Amino acid sequence: MASDRVAAGPDPVADDEAIAAIEQALHALARRLMQGRLHEHFVRQAGVDLDQAGLAVLYVLREPGTSLRVTDLAARLGIDTPGVTRKAQQLERQGLVSRCRDATDARASLVRLTPEGQRALSRFLEARHQWFAAVLAGWPAAERREFARLLARFTDGMTSNWSN
Repeated sequence: MASDRVAAGPDPVADDEAIAAIEQALHALARRLMQGRLHEHFVRQAGVDLDQAGLAVLYVLREPGTSLRVTDLAARLGIDTPGVTRKAQQLERQGLVSRCRDATDARASLVRLTPEGQRALSRFLEARHQWFAAVLAGWPAAERREFARLLARFTDGMTSNWSN
């Protein structure tokens, strides 16, 4: 009889095992993605001379028309202002960013991508995109879409549950 059946609830052991498997997979993924060798591979493929810190600065400035003070760049990157100042100076010497006076505060300057910086970033992002496409090439399209959906959901959940 239907009334004799007990609805099966969540299995805490299976949930713990699944969470442990997710933790292990994310740890391995983070380790691999943050390895300098992978970044160096993308840089070689793109034919650009960018370290990870320089790439981070360019990425923050990637939207057309974006110009930010160094303090705002530092805040977005979550690092100290002197470090961003040094990196911005290096990127400026490479011709990848330029600085101009802030119209609202003549004491401050704004950093923005140059056309060369935009091209370098685009080449890097294309090399990274091609690598991900190769990694996922054997996956059916439906699984790639589902992975993208779940990963976005996970990332959103991380962001909303982040405590400083």
